[in-house]
Amino acid sequence: MARTVLLGLTALLLALSDAPAAGQEQLTWAGGVAGGGWETISNGMAALIREKAGLNIRVVPGGGTQNPVLLSRGDAGVGMGMPLLLGAALAGDDPYVGRKMDGLLGLAGNMSPNVFHFYVAAESRFAATTIDEIVGRRRPIRLAISRPGTADVWGMEKILAHYGLCTPGKPSDCYRAWESVGAKFLRGSYAEQAAAFRNHKVDGVFAFLALPAASVLEASEGRRLRLLPFPKPLVESLARFGFADGAIPRGTYPKAVNADEAIPSAGMGSTIAASASLSPDLAYLITKVINDNPDRVHRIHPSLADYDPASAYQHLGVPLHPGAERYYREKGWLK
Repeated sequence: MARTVLLGLTALLLALSDAPAAGQEQLTWAGGVAGGGWETISNGMAALIREKAGLNIRVVPGGGTQNPVLLSRGDAGVGMGMPLLLGAALAGDDPYVGRKMDGLLGLAGNMSPNVFHFYVAAESRFAATTIDEIVGRRRPIRLAISRPGTADVWGMEKILAHYGLCTPGKPSDCYRAWESVGAKFLRGSYAEQAAAFRNHKVDGVFAFLALPAASVLEASEGRRLRLLPFPKPLVESLARFGFADGAIPRGTYPKAVNADEAIPSAGMGSTIAASASLSPDLAYLITKVINDNPDRVHRIHPSLADYDPASAYQHLGVPLHPGAERYYREKGWLK
């Protein structure tokens, strides 16, 4: 009997030691894929908010297409998002056809632009070709890509559709058509993509990342790579889905064989989104901490160096959370 009581008391003490302080808010933040910019940004923002507001924030992995689902279900209170995908989830548009999601709001945006990266091994036969050649002519490349649930995959499927590889409404056909002529896809996190590239398990990598991407820098340390430019017709095709002209500036990846060139691409900014179930007071507090500490935010990730709190209420893809709106109006930025 005594042993049973002792074990019970021990378990209770352990539980209490791991619990947040009394009255402390608990919040789940949906981040990104391991090795990507959103992972770094989410953890950095969470650390800032813990320090300044005393909130207990748990960051969980996520992705561009996955996070709106987590937020709408209430599985996360705050998370990273793409304006286009957040708006699509709210309206029930592609890739959420038939799954219209209510309750998606924004806290801060117009930040951390993500850019498409398509790089290949410099010693491979693909280094002297183009994206038109590789994808348009269905070359049998071994390509590392992200797992479903990410904006990378959604964007990849738009690219494959541009080259006629997809059956409308059947994304899986995009890959099967290419696999039927010898292409192979390795799905994994950004860190796993970099490792596969360094270990010569793939010929190239496709990813959608903030600049500079840690995983691309890591990949270039172990194997020479060439960044492939996006052809203008492909960029124009992607513009129909909300992607803007973008570029990987020269010098972004010093060890790339074409590091001295600016690489045309396409991209889109990021939004810190929230569930409508997040209380106005909590939304206000989070928005205030982020925007009252711009110097700290700028240091979290290089892609945040130009983040401007005065324009953070713009280009969210979804309506402002009332709590965030109160903050921007108090500052006089939102009239």
